[in-house]
Amino acid sequence: MKTLITGGCSFSDGGNPITWPYRLAASNLLLDYKHIGTGVLAQGNGLISRKIIYTVSELLKTTYPEDILVGIMWSGPNRHDFYLEDVKFSKDIIEGWLQNPTCFIPHSKNNWVFIVPSWRNEFVKSYYSTFYSHIGSLIYTYEHILRVQWFLKLHNIKYFMSSFTNEVFPVEICHRDVQHLYNQIDFYNFLPVSSEDDWCRKYSGIPYLDPNDQHHPSFDHHQAFTDQIIIPFLQDKKYI
Repeated sequence: MKTLITGGCSFSDGGNPITWPYRLAASNLLLDYKHIGTGVLAQGNGLISRKIIYTVSELLKTTYPEDILVGIMWSGPNRHDFYLEDVKFSKDIIEGWLQNPTCFIPHSKNNWVFIVPSWRNEFVKSYYSTFYSHIGSLIYTYEHILRVQWFLKLHNIKYFMSSFTNEVFPVEICHRDVQHLYNQIDFYNFLPVSSEDDWCRKYSGIPYLDPNDQHHPSFDHHQAFTDQIIIPFLQDKKYI
């Protein structure tokens, strides 16, 4: 069976049917594809990359590479994750609405903790006050992108990538410690937009109407982005 594997953060949420992964999987052109969504709210690029590599590795045990298509929307560089051998706190450390710590390998313990600057817990306070660096976060992000890029090319997997907002590729890409990594990213397989957020706000013609959420694309935004950007790109590359 052909399989579509998608990854990202809330813009690519594997549990939210309004997002672009579900809109793409529902397209008439991909009706014969099984969809595996690995996107999770607030997830950073470390977990995005690890989940994609693991999921594709497992699928290759039973599926030909030519029957796999991977789509990734990279998240905020300032979001981070780390592995703890012994997790001694509740799984509901973020107001009970998100499983954190988490895992992505079946029957594994929830050892992966992910954090964002706006959250309030001991790990967030410690990390962002002591270890966080903006340039460092870009270095980590581009290393994650390259790791997935090289992995997918090694196995001859068709793939496309994009960004959730413009913060993934800011002006600091010219920094001496960042540019050599940026220069190795193959933008041939990136959608022809700076980010989904930017395209939805500037070019979709669809207003953000929800007064309680001016940050996330709506169903109509995701559908338009899928129909006007993703599908034509995949057709042009002859991936579908």
